[in-house]
Amino acid sequence: MQTNADRNDSRGNENGTIQDAASTPQTWAELIERRSDYPEIIHKWLQVMGRLIVRTKVREDDELGDLIVGCMFASHRDINDLMTLSHTDSHHGAQYCLRALFERIVTLKYLFQKPEHLQDFKAYDAVDWDQIMSGIYENVGISMEPEARANLSKRAAELRKKNKQEKCQVCKNQRPVSWTRVDTRQMAKQVGLDHLYLMGFTIPSKLMHPTLWGTRDRLTHNTPLYNTLHCMHHLLIEILMIHRGHFVGKQYVTPIMGNAILDFLGVYVYSQTSFDGVLRRGQERNGQHIYYGF
Repeated sequence: MQTNADRNDSRGNENGTIQDAASTPQTWAELIERRSDYPEIIHKWLQVMGRLIVRTKVREDDELGDLIVGCMFASHRDINDLMTLSHTDSHHGAQYCLRALFERIVTLKYLFQKPEHLQDFKAYDAVDWDQIMSGIYENVGISMEPEARANLSKRAAELRKKNKQEKCQVCKNQRPVSWTRVDTRQMAKQVGLDHLYLMGFTIPSKLMHPTLWGTRDRLTHNTPLYNTLHCMHHLLIEILMIHRGHFVGKQYVTPIMGNAILDFLGVYVYSQTSFDGVLRRGQERNGQHIYYGF
């Protein structure tokens, strides 16, 4: 008798061939036919996120904790929007939500691991406010008090100069100014999420921007539903782990972390990451370490 996990399993045999390879679902109906409990699994973890958001007590001096809860709230909305679009087979639209979620979680995990950069991230808010206030003035003529506006512009200019990034070594173009000189790809690699970069950032970016590739893909293809949901599900676990790691730091793997990972493996069978060392059972395949569970 073959279980759902067996049907989903695409592990390589000793001779390198794929055993029991199943076709990847491309529509919501195909996904539900394969994993009827998938919506329940995601709904359960969205409920857990909601409870954590409401019940977490953040100390007044805990700036990182405050950011974690704020990002969790925003990510909750991103995931809900992504699931809504996926449910209606609007898979390109779901990719837009995925990119927002990917960048948010990569940035948050980077700050969680390197809290010394938190003030740089917060200070860059001046640049965002400077852009918004300039737009408001250009459109409706309303501005801040002259002294406050001058101080904001000065601070924004200082931050832009400080964080001016070098040209990309691949495309030779000037990278846009950000709160850090570490670009998204480097940041993802540093926090162990670079395996999601293609599906979570590169492809959504080509679709969001007016590229010829993205336009043609929009007209002729349908971005795989399964890949989008796989990335989203992984990122959902990451933010739960960041939250528990910060607020329950004494216990390395909390029940919430372990159960969330087991639910993930129940759907996808394997993972391309150990989830920061939680998973220890794995094997090499094509130069990558693939993990199968506890």
